[in-house]
Amino acid sequence: MSPQIALARLLLAGGRVDAAHLADVAAGHPGSHQLAALARLAARHGDRLESLGRLARSPLWPSGDDVLASTAAIFDRLAVEAPEAGVALYSLGDPDELAAATAELVGVIRAWSPSASGRILDFGCGIGRVAIALADGAESVLGLDLSGQMIAEARRRAEGRGTVRFARNAAARLPVEPGAIDLFLAADSLPYVIHAGAFDSFMAEAARVLRPGGDLLVFNWSFRGDPERDVTEARALAAGHGFAVIRAGERPFAIWDAQGFQLRRIP
Repeated sequence: MSPQIALARLLLAGGRVDAAHLADVAAGHPGSHQLAALARLAARHGDRLESLGRLARSPLWPSGDDVLASTAAIFDRLAVEAPEAGVALYSLGDPDELAAATAELVGVIRAWSPSASGRILDFGCGIGRVAIALADGAESVLGLDLSGQMIAEARRRAEGRGTVRFARNAAARLPVEPGAIDLFLAADSLPYVIHAGAFDSFMAEAARVLRPGGDLLVFNWSFRGDPERDVTEARALAAGHGFAVIRAGERPFAIWDAQGFQLRRIP
């Protein structure tokens, strides 16, 4: 586990995270490189820990009967309060930490899929960090998100880049023609679809918009804490919607702890 993920988990646990206390704990275990790295990271971001703790204790998971509306409301708030931490708490609200994690993710995407040079759809794009990073070297990138505030922030950050565009989309049907996409990316967005009970229709839409031979890359299938169930479910849905499973449940990152899935549209 990276120190970024470890610190994010401490924040999500709900208690107060104190950089000085972590330094004392690390000093008491001089042989633990992981504790030392965690203490250094906490010290570097000590001025943010209190506000990050409040953010971690705020509602971050949709509730109620209308899961999609609840999800949009949460991310509308996060886009204003803490855009970097809102899309990746392990960035600790630091643009440089987020940039490093994004670069690692983009490197994996490009290594896994030759379709990363084509027409990309970033589903649940947030502030556009991945879409913008992929735009250099791609034919085009379309970022979609439920949150209007996230889309507004993504557009602000992407100003002047002609190969990437963003749109709010809250409908079950994606605003894309059949076969118009080479790479469909869902990074930390599918868990919300699963929570809404809409993952079968999601797979049908992904199959519709992807060209034959195009890739669906999913990073974090769900947040259920059951990796074996996620892999089993991914394989079953792939078979039912015309995908071949290339990768399922791999962990390719040093910073992020996400599981990666690669499904290829069968010609």
